[in-house]
Parts: sequence; structure tokens; C-alpha cells
Amino acid sequence: MRLHKLALSAVVVILLAGCAHPIVISPDISKIEADGKSPRIEKNVGFYIDPQLREAVVTTAGGGGDSVSYKPYQDIETAFFKMLGNVFRSVSVLTDKNDAAAISKNNLSFIVAPNISTNSSSPSPFTWPPTLFQVILKTSVSDVSGKVVVNTIATSEGRAEFEEFKSDFSLSGRRAALDAILKTQDSLLKAQELRH
Repeated sequence: MRLHKLALSAVVVILLAGCAHPIVISPDISKIEADGKSPRIEKNVGFYIDPQLREAVVTTAGGGGDSVSYKPYQDIETAFFKMLGNVFRSVSVLTDKNDAAAISKNNLSFIVAPNISTNSSSPSPFTWPPTLFQVILKTSVSDVSGKVVVNTIATSEGRAEFEEFKSDFSLSGRRAALDAILKTQDSLLKAQELRH
């Protein structure tokens, strides 16, 4: 009987293996606070994400042979917008980075566009949420003519063990995304090219 149960359990594990579990890696917005030491950059910026990137679904590894799927640009968009509001005088969302009317109307000095790479993994053979999540957030800041003024790169890792993520399967991803956003904020505030 015990052998039968073990065999049945093995079949269930095999059937479940390979599933892509949807998660959301949006960081905790309340933790994206303005840097009290560095003054804002007194410039207006446009924030642009290509619509295809916003809807792009990425699949990376989880545990137990499973994987996780998410929309990194859509998940991080609100947090990124809030971060830009901590850095610059004002932020406008652009639906077209070459929209001359919107650029003029909002008196924009720069256009900001993120580029996000992710990876995840877990050594667990029994649980699917990733225990390690990696985010590489590259941010390009261009002037309104399209010339790149500043590029930043934030490399972050988020970790979460079973006792933590059993109530939040996205925890390692949320932690990595938050760290990447905060590192980007710090890099932008330190970029003297943006203050000229």
C-alpha cells in the first residue's frame, strides 16, 4: 500500500512538473521613498515603455521542475514611475517617445526608458516558487533629440525561503525588483550630467 502511494505521488509530481505558474513581481511601492540627502533634479522627463514590452510575458525557472511566468515591464512600471518622481521635478508617461507635441507641452528635458532582464531558480524539488530571483534593470536617459545622456545598470538579487514565501509566492521577485528600482534611483540622483 505504501509503495502504491509513493508511486502515485511520483506520478503527480511528474504531471505537475513543467507548469508555468503566474506570479507578479511588483515591488512594495511604500518602500520607494525619496532620498532625503540628494535634492531632486529640476528637470521634467518623459517615461516610455514600448507597448509590446509592456505586454511581454517572460518565463524563468522555479522549483520542482516547474517555472514561473510574469510581465516584468508591466509589473515594475508603477514602481519605476514613482521612483522617477523621487528623482525629477515631474514625470509624464509617453505613448510615443517621439511625440513632439507631448514633449513640447510638458517641457521635457529627457526621455527615460527601462530595459529589464530577469532570471530565477530554486533548488527545491517540492515547491515551485523561486527562492532566488535576479533582475538586471538598465535605464537609458536621452535628450529629446534621442542622444543618450546617461545609462545606468542595476543588478539585484532577491531571496526568499519557504517559511517566507508560503504566503507570497512572488516574494523573491518582488525583493529583486525593489532593490533594482532603489539602486536605479541612487544612480540617477548621482548622475551629474542630468543636472546641467
